[in-house]
Amino acid sequence: MNLYLFNPENDLAIAFGGENYTPPPAAQLIGKELSALPLWYADDSTIYIPDKLPSDFLHTLVPFNLKISTVTPDRLDGAQVKQIHVWGWNRDLIKRLRLAGIDKTLLPSARQCDTIRELSHRKFSAEIGKYLRNRIDYPFPELPVELHTADEIRSFTEQSDRKILKAPWSGSGRGLYWNLYGYDTALAQWSNGVLQKQGMLMGEPVYDKISDWAMEFHSDGFEVKFAGYSSFLTDRHGAYKENRLASDAVLELQLTHAVGLEIITAVKKSLIDFFTERIAPYYTGYFGVDMMAYRDKRGNTLLHPFVELNLRMNMGMVARKLADRFLPPETEGRYRVDYYPKPGELHNDHIARLKTNPPRITDGKLLRGYLALTPVSPHSRYRASIEI
Repeated sequence: MNLYLFNPENDLAIAFGGENYTPPPAAQLIGKELSALPLWYADDSTIYIPDKLPSDFLHTLVPFNLKISTVTPDRLDGAQVKQIHVWGWNRDLIKRLRLAGIDKTLLPSARQCDTIRELSHRKFSAEIGKYLRNRIDYPFPELPVELHTADEIRSFTEQSDRKILKAPWSGSGRGLYWNLYGYDTALAQWSNGVLQKQGMLMGEPVYDKISDWAMEFHSDGFEVKFAGYSSFLTDRHGAYKENRLASDAVLELQLTHAVGLEIITAVKKSLIDFFTERIAPYYTGYFGVDMMAYRDKRGNTLLHPFVELNLRMNMGMVARKLADRFLPPETEGRYRVDYYPKPGELHNDHIARLKTNPPRITDGKLLRGYLALTPVSPHSRYRASIEI
C-alpha cells in the first residue's frame, strides 16, 4: 500500500535538526486533530491516523466516493507499505517510522535528510533570487542578507526603511520579527535567542504587499514539474490564514493581470530548471515557493518570486488538489485551517455552519456550502474546512 502521513511539526523538527524531537503540545494537537487531512489529496492510498475515524465523519465522505483506507499505530508494524508520503521529512520522523516497522529502504537516508534541511534554510531563497536575477531581465527585489552577530542585526535594523527578520528554519509565517522600532530590547532578546539556536538570521525590507501567491512543484527524484498556482491570505504578522479555491486557469489569469504573463512564464521556466538541478536529486514529492505581488516606490506592481521555499507538502498544494478534485471548474471558495482556544467553541461553529450553509454535493463535487475536512467533536480545537 501507499501510506500517507500528516506531520505538521516538520518545520519545528527541521529547526531542531536531530532525532528525539518532542513537538510542543499545540503541534501535537494539530497533528492529531487534522490527521485525516491526507484523505483529500492522497491517491487511492492508506492514511496513517492515531485513532479510528468517527462514524459521523465517515458518513460525510460517502458522496465523494473516496477509495482510501486508514491504519492506526497498532496496525502499522507488518503492514505491506510500498511507498510513503509524508508532510515533510526530518531525522526524527525517519527514526520514528523505522521503529514503527517501516522498511528503511522506503525512507530517506540521514545524508538526504541533512541535505533537505540545508535546502530548507531561508538563505536558499537568496540563492533562488540570485539565479533568477542572473537569468531574467526584470526589476527583482534585493536579495535577503545574512546576519550573524548582534552588531550586524543592530546595523541592519537601524537603517531608515522598515525591516523584517527571519529565523533560518521556520514556516507558515512563524519565526518572523517585524522591526518597527529599531534595535530595542524586545528585538535584542528575540534575535539573540535565534542566534544561539540557529546561528544566524535573514534580513529583508518590508514590501508594500498587494497579494500572496505561490507556485507549486513536484519532484520525482529526477526532474521537477510545475504543479499549479496557489493564492493565499496571511494575517498582519505573516502567519497563514487560508487559501482561495479556484481553477488553476483562473488563478493564472488573475496573477497575469497583476504582474504580466511574460514574467510569470519566465520565472516558472527558470524555477523548473533550477529545481531540477538543485532539488530533484535529493527530494521526492510536492513543494512550493511563496511569492507576492507588491508595489514599488513608484507605484508599479511587481512580482517577488522568492519569498520563501517550502520543501514539503503545503497548504497551497492541498488547496490545489481540493479545487481540482472536488469543486466544479467555475466554482470558487476558500480552504482554511482554524483554531478555537476553548473546547466547545469550534463544535458550536461547526453545527451553526452546517445549518446556515449546508453542503450540496453532486457527482462527487461540492457545488456550495460548508464542509469539514477533518472530524469535529465537542473537544476539537483545530479544523480544516471548505466553504463556498
